Amino acid sequence: MKITFLVPPPIDGNIPERVAGCAYLLYYVPNIFLLSAAAVLEKAGCEVRYIETTIKKWDRRQFRTFLREDLSDIYSFYSVNLSQKTDMQALHDIREIRGDIPVVFFGPAPSDRPLEFVADDDTYAVRGEPEYTMLELVNALEDKSAINGIKSVSFRSNNGIINNDTREPIENLDELPFPARHLLEEKDVYYNPKLGMRPFTAVCTSRGCSYRCIYCVPSSLSFSRELEYKHYFDKKPPVRKRSSENIIGEFALLKSQGYKAVNMQDDQFVWGEERTIKICEGIKDLDIVWGCSARSDHLTEPIVRAMAAANCKFIDLGVESFNQEILDYVKKDIDVKKNEEAIRLVKKYGISAKINIMFGASPLETMETIRKNTEEVKRLKVDQVMYNIANPFPGTDFYKTAKENNLFVYGDYKPVNVAKEANIAYPHLSKTDLERAVRSANFAFFLSPRFVLKNIRRIGSLDALKAMFRKLF
Repeated sequence: MKITFLVPPPIDGNIPERVAGCAYLLYYVPNIFLLSAAAVLEKAGCEVRYIETTIKKWDRRQFRTFLREDLSDIYSFYSVNLSQKTDMQALHDIREIRGDIPVVFFGPAPSDRPLEFVADDDTYAVRGEPEYTMLELVNALEDKSAINGIKSVSFRSNNGIINNDTREPIENLDELPFPARHLLEEKDVYYNPKLGMRPFTAVCTSRGCSYRCIYCVPSSLSFSRELEYKHYFDKKPPVRKRSSENIIGEFALLKSQGYKAVNMQDDQFVWGEERTIKICEGIKDLDIVWGCSARSDHLTEPIVRAMAAANCKFIDLGVESFNQEILDYVKKDIDVKKNEEAIRLVKKYGISAKINIMFGASPLETMETIRKNTEEVKRLKVDQVMYNIANPFPGTDFYKTAKENNLFVYGDYKPVNVAKEANIAYPHLSKTDLERAVRSANFAFFLSPRFVLKNIRRIGSLDALKAMFRKLF
């Protein structure tokens, strides 16, 4: 079987980012979640191809020309909320040109809303973790055997949709092959300005997060498995972690393939001092720079010291707010002082402290709390910050609260660029208030002489900096 994974041209010119899955593209990051599913299919003997038309700069006409000439047996899309309209238009083009060829959607959007994707009898949704579900589905399609027994698949039958039982999360992540990075046709395009080196890729050392933040949209893969698990068990799935030996082995392979920069794509990389330090010890001599996300309360001085020695260049801290009452409301389960200590600790060892600040996740938010957040960023001399407006995603507790209290500007969830647009409002904090606040905060930070002088070389060029500003403003 020949399976082609597709990223189609966006319908409005705005490219959805599909790895984090909740914003529009700032720079290209390889989708290792898709490449993991592709690796499992390849290992089973399938012929696999991956085409990112957004990198190739194809328009819809070129995409349709490709469909006329292509001989794939199955097409597949990794779909996030922001990409749904684009992907469904691509399905329309496939049906018009390729007829009843099987099409498989997977990712967080079809995991949450399979009915919206399974448009006909030849379209399928793979919910949750994709690797083994996708393999079983492809085998069934090749053999023309029944789909009914394949867990975590949704499909149409007799004009109705059938949602098969859920699949348990993969117990042993070490058994999965490493992502099929050789399928990337334009390897040098991928880049992370926080690391500033190419070739760049991503690695995922764990899946899931055990915390209870009401707003949280984790990485698109973790969100997929969380949405699927919650639908059936009404709780978050267990965190699964790869062994340190397996992770070190992947880094050694990346070194042999010439990679120089890696982003740890985990929701939270630091799971215990022993494991983290062992990973750092195993990769420190590979001359690969890397960065990660971590909770402030997981960072100890021995951990940060080991990370710095292993060429960690940034740690992304989900601070969200410097107001303790707001942190308590969103169930962050962390102390403001701990966040401040972590920022200082990270900077002490020469690692860039990158933080996220979110406006509007609580009715306790005011223009004054927003102003104090920006003041704290200046006081702590944070290296990088991203200000966003909270958007209640389906499947989160924040979504339930927004629905119950009529907070949605558009009446319900709508995919918006959270760096620019608000879909929530409070009686004391309007949509316009939030949008002006986030624009002003990002503008002040990213145009500050301190940021520009420190980061222009890593961003790559003045043109790249301008492109980033266009996405933010």
